[in-house]
Amino acid sequence: MKRRGLTLVEMLLAMALSFVLMVAMIATLQAGQRTFLSALDAVALSDCQYRVPREIVQKLTASGREQVTPGNGSFAFAGAFDQAHEFHLDAEGRPDWQGLTSYRLEGDRLLQKEPWETQPRTLLRNLNGVSLRATGGAYLLTLSIDYHGYTRDFRGDVSLWAAPVH
Repeated sequence: MKRRGLTLVEMLLAMALSFVLMVAMIATLQAGQRTFLSALDAVALSDCQYRVPREIVQKLTASGREQVTPGNGSFAFAGAFDQAHEFHLDAEGRPDWQGLTSYRLEGDRLLQKEPWETQPRTLLRNLNGVSLRATGGAYLLTLSIDYHGYTRDFRGDVSLWAAPVH
Protein backbone atom coordinates (compact mmCIF):
# COMPACT_ATOMS: atom_id res chain seq x y z
CA MET A 1 0.00 0.00 0.00
CA LYS A 2 1.40 3.34 -1.02
CA ARG A 3 1.02 6.32 1.41
CA ARG A 4 0.16 9.62 -0.10
CA GLY A 5 0.86 12.99 1.61
CA LEU A 6 -0.68 16.38 1.00
CA THR A 7 0.35 18.29 -2.04
CA LEU A 8 1.46 21.89 -1.89
CA VAL A 9 -1.78 22.99 -3.55
CA GLU A 10 -3.87 21.17 -0.96
CA MET A 11 -1.85 22.74 1.89
CA LEU A 12 -2.26 26.24 0.44
CA LEU A 13 -5.98 25.68 0.00
CA ALA A 14 -6.34 24.46 3.61
CA MET A 15 -4.37 27.47 4.88
CA ALA A 16 -6.49 29.90 2.81
CA LEU A 17 -9.75 28.40 4.14
CA SER A 18 -8.43 28.55 7.71
CA PHE A 19 -7.45 32.18 7.20
CA VAL A 20 -10.92 33.06 5.85
CA LEU A 21 -12.57 31.34 8.84
CA MET A 22 -10.30 33.16 11.30
CA VAL A 23 -11.04 36.53 9.70
CA ALA A 24 -14.78 35.81 9.87
CA MET A 25 -14.55 34.81 13.55
CA ILE A 26 -12.52 37.90 14.45
CA ALA A 27 -15.01 40.15 12.64
CA THR A 28 -17.88 38.48 14.51
CA LEU A 29 -16.11 38.93 17.87
CA GLN A 30 -15.38 42.60 17.11
CA ALA A 31 -19.02 43.22 16.15
CA GLY A 32 -20.12 41.56 19.39
CA GLN A 33 -17.67 43.67 21.38
CA ARG A 34 -18.94 46.89 19.73
CA THR A 35 -22.53 45.90 20.51
CA PHE A 36 -21.64 45.09 24.12
CA LEU A 37 -19.76 48.37 24.65
CA SER A 38 -22.58 50.31 23.01
CA ALA A 39 -25.05 48.65 25.41
CA LEU A 40 -22.82 49.59 28.37
CA ASP A 41 -22.84 53.21 27.18
CA ALA A 42 -26.62 53.16 26.74
CA VAL A 43 -27.12 51.90 30.32
CA ALA A 44 -24.68 54.45 31.79
CA LEU A 45 -26.31 57.33 29.89
CA SER A 46 -29.78 56.11 30.86
CA ASP A 47 -28.71 56.16 34.51
CA CYS A 48 -27.31 59.70 34.15
CA GLN A 49 -30.17 61.15 32.14
CA TYR A 50 -33.27 59.29 33.34
CA ARG A 51 -33.19 56.69 36.10
CA VAL A 52 -31.15 58.41 38.84
CA PRO A 53 -32.59 61.95 38.47
CA ARG A 54 -36.15 60.56 38.48
CA GLU A 55 -35.41 58.39 41.52
CA ILE A 56 -34.11 61.43 43.44
CA VAL A 57 -37.10 63.55 42.38
CA GLN A 58 -39.53 60.81 43.42
CA LYS A 59 -38.00 60.65 46.90
CA LEU A 60 -37.82 64.45 47.12
CA THR A 61 -41.48 64.81 46.14
CA ALA A 62 -42.43 62.52 49.02
CA SER A 63 -40.50 64.71 51.47
CA GLY A 64 -41.72 67.76 53.36
CA ARG A 65 -40.81 71.27 52.17
CA GLU A 66 -39.50 72.23 55.58
CA GLN A 67 -37.26 69.15 55.66
CA VAL A 68 -35.24 69.87 52.52
CA THR A 69 -31.72 71.28 52.70
CA PRO A 70 -30.89 72.44 49.17
CA GLY A 71 -27.33 73.04 48.10
CA ASN A 72 -24.69 73.12 45.42
CA GLY A 73 -22.56 69.97 45.46
CA SER A 74 -24.62 68.39 48.24
CA PHE A 75 -28.18 68.35 49.50
CA ALA A 76 -30.39 66.37 51.88
CA PHE A 77 -34.05 65.79 52.66
CA ALA A 78 -36.17 63.71 55.00
CA GLY A 79 -37.58 60.49 53.65
CA ALA A 80 -40.43 58.26 54.73
CA PHE A 81 -39.13 55.32 52.71
CA ASP A 82 -37.62 52.39 54.59
CA GLN A 83 -34.89 49.97 53.61
CA ALA A 84 -37.40 47.93 51.57
CA HIS A 85 -38.37 51.13 49.65
CA GLU A 86 -41.83 51.18 51.25
CA PHE A 87 -43.46 54.49 52.18
CA HIS A 88 -44.46 54.67 55.88
CA LEU A 89 -47.35 56.58 57.45
CA ASP A 90 -47.82 57.16 61.17
CA ALA A 91 -51.06 56.49 63.09
CA GLU A 92 -52.48 59.88 62.04
CA GLY A 93 -51.84 59.30 58.33
CA ARG A 94 -48.80 61.58 58.05
CA PRO A 95 -45.42 60.46 56.73
CA ASP A 96 -43.37 58.59 59.29
CA TRP A 97 -39.95 60.10 58.65
CA GLN A 98 -37.24 57.44 58.62
CA GLY A 99 -34.39 59.96 58.56
CA LEU A 100 -32.35 62.11 56.19
CA THR A 101 -31.26 60.94 52.77
CA SER A 102 -28.17 62.87 51.74
CA TYR A 103 -26.40 63.31 48.42
CA ARG A 104 -22.96 64.79 47.76
CA LEU A 105 -20.61 65.11 44.84
CA GLU A 106 -17.14 63.68 45.44
CA GLY A 107 -14.88 63.97 42.41
CA ASP A 108 -17.03 62.81 39.50
CA ARG A 109 -19.23 60.54 41.67
CA LEU A 110 -22.61 61.27 43.23
CA LEU A 111 -22.76 59.59 46.63
CA GLN A 112 -26.03 58.74 48.38
CA LYS A 113 -26.45 57.90 52.05
CA GLU A 114 -29.74 56.55 53.34
CA PRO A 115 -30.54 56.77 57.08
CA TRP A 116 -29.88 53.05 57.65
CA GLU A 117 -26.54 53.00 55.81
CA THR A 118 -23.27 53.51 57.66
CA GLN A 119 -21.30 54.60 54.59
CA PRO A 120 -22.43 56.48 51.47
CA ARG A 121 -22.57 54.50 48.25
CA THR A 122 -21.85 55.59 44.71
CA LEU A 123 -25.10 56.27 42.93
CA LEU A 124 -23.73 57.75 39.72
CA ARG A 125 -20.44 58.56 37.99
CA ASN A 126 -19.35 60.99 35.27
CA LEU A 127 -20.67 64.19 36.86
CA ASN A 128 -19.19 67.68 36.90
CA GLY A 129 -21.75 69.12 39.27
CA VAL A 130 -24.99 68.58 41.13
CA SER A 131 -27.31 71.13 42.68
CA LEU A 132 -30.73 71.42 44.26
CA ARG A 133 -32.14 74.95 44.21
CA ALA A 134 -35.34 76.18 45.84
CA THR A 135 -37.58 78.23 43.55
CA GLY A 136 -41.07 79.26 44.62
CA GLY A 137 -41.98 76.20 46.70
CA ALA A 138 -40.45 73.77 44.21
CA TYR A 139 -36.94 72.51 43.74
CA LEU A 140 -34.82 72.30 40.62
CA LEU A 141 -32.44 69.32 40.56
CA THR A 142 -29.59 69.74 38.06
CA LEU A 143 -26.97 67.15 37.20
CA SER A 144 -24.05 68.30 35.03
CA ILE A 145 -22.94 65.24 33.10
CA ASP A 146 -19.58 64.72 31.42
CA TYR A 147 -19.71 61.18 30.03
CA HIS A 148 -16.92 59.79 27.88
CA GLY A 149 -17.88 56.25 27.01
CA TYR A 150 -16.63 53.45 24.85
CA THR A 151 -18.70 54.31 21.79
CA ARG A 152 -20.22 57.72 22.54
CA ASP A 153 -19.84 60.85 24.64
CA PHE A 154 -22.34 63.18 26.29
CA ARG A 155 -21.80 66.54 27.92
CA GLY A 156 -24.71 68.57 29.23
CA ASP A 157 -27.16 69.24 32.04
CA VAL A 158 -30.17 67.21 33.10
CA SER A 159 -32.71 69.21 35.10
CA LEU A 160 -35.93 68.09 36.76
CA TRP A 161 -38.43 69.91 38.94
CA ALA A 162 -39.74 68.48 42.22
CA ALA A 163 -42.46 69.92 44.43
CA PRO A 164 -42.68 68.34 47.89
CA VAL A 165 -46.34 68.18 48.91
CA HIS A 166 -46.18 67.45 52.63
